This record gives sequence, C-alpha cells and structure tokens, in this order.
Amino acid sequence: MDCMKKKILGFVIALAVLVSAAAVPAQAAPKGYIFKYKKVSAAMHGKAAALMKKAGKPVSQKRSKSCAYDGLDSTYVYKDFILTTYSHSVKGEQYINSITLRTDKVATREGIKIGSSYNAVVKKYGKAKDNLGVYTYAKGNSKLQIEVTDDEVTKITYVAK
Repeated sequence: MDCMKKKILGFVIALAVLVSAAAVPAQAAPKGYIFKYKKVSAAMHGKAAALMKKAGKPVSQKRSKSCAYDGLDSTYVYKDFILTTYSHSVKGEQYINSITLRTDKVATREGIKIGSSYNAVVKKYGKAKDNLGVYTYAKGNSKLQIEVTDDEVTKITYVAK
C-alpha cells in the first residue's frame, strides 16, 4: 500500500472512531443545586431512591394524595435532613421536591451549613435579595433558600422549581 492510501485509511478510521463516540449518548448532568449525602448526589426532580436508601429508616414519614399529580406527596424526616417527594402515580417512582437541612452535620456542596455566617454565604453564592432573612439563589431547575438570623444560617432548603 502506498503512503497516500495509508493516510486516507488512517483518516477514515479516525473519523469512524469520532463518529461512533459521538453516537453514544452522554449521561445528562443535573442542572441545578445538588445535595450530596454520604456520596449520593441528589438533584431536584431527580429520583429519590438512592438518597432514601443511603439515609436509612426515617424518624417519621407522612404521605398524602398529591394536588398536582395522580400520585402521592411524601415527607420523610431523617436525623440530618427532611426530604419531600412526589410521584406521578400511587405506586410510581418518587422524585425529589425539596430537601431541608436540619443539623450542622450536613452542608451544601459549597460548604455552607447550619451555623455558617452570612458572610460565608455571600462569599460562596454572592449577594441575593433579603426577603425577611431568607436569601434565594436560583440555578437550573432548583432554588437554594438560605435563612439567616443574627448573621448566622439557621435553615437551608433545596427546592425544585
């Protein structure tokens, strides 16, 4: 085979590899704030099963018929956080609607937790409008609401939007 044919063959093989790699669908990255608990990442509107499994048995739980779907709205109270979920049918998959941090044992990915200072919040997230001590940050399909009292974080909630 002469040199030109080898170059063309090499180009065709390289092109085939590129095209086949592009044809493999990539896992879509969640668009929004992510809560991480014991190496499990939880995104708003994401499936709740992995987080629930890792969190173990809830301290309490409540289920009620959903106003928005044919399914159920559920609240699971764990030691360190409260998880609310929704489903599209009574026995359907549960999806995350909100997560409220309860203790300083858990934090946002950016390191903010109950007890952090307001200045630490601004340093990590920037300034936000003060709505009676609640600062709301929006990203993708989620909101992060941080409540501050006397310059100290008292509540953190991830909310699906």
